Amino acid sequence: MRALIKKFKPALNGLALAAQDRSVAIQLGFAVLAGLAGLGLGFIFWEWALVITLAALVITAEILNTAIERLCDFVQPKQDDRIKTIKDLAAGAVLCASLAALIVGGMIVIRHLIR
Repeated sequence: MRALIKKFKPALNGLALAAQDRSVAIQLGFAVLAGLAGLGLGFIFWEWALVITLAALVITAEILNTAIERLCDFVQPKQDDRIKTIKDLAAGAVLCASLAALIVGGMIVIRHLIR
């Protein structure tokens, strides 16, 4: 069991570090709000599955974006158009995931409000 825990220690440390990042914390806050909406509206199984999957996708994208930004800052602390492009692409991935989550979440919520 200790060996298994030891294998997951870096990943758990990464999650703890990610939770301290402002952008990740904001996404975690939105995930909590989505969960509260689900409880209040009485989401059914497949709706929970979608909301949890999309929240995890957005948070994962944000963690990867944060890692990419930190790596870029480490490799090239000075202003560089190539680094800016890399950071913009990573931020675009977060935006894409966030918009998908917002649209699908909105569809689920509207479905419940119409009922």
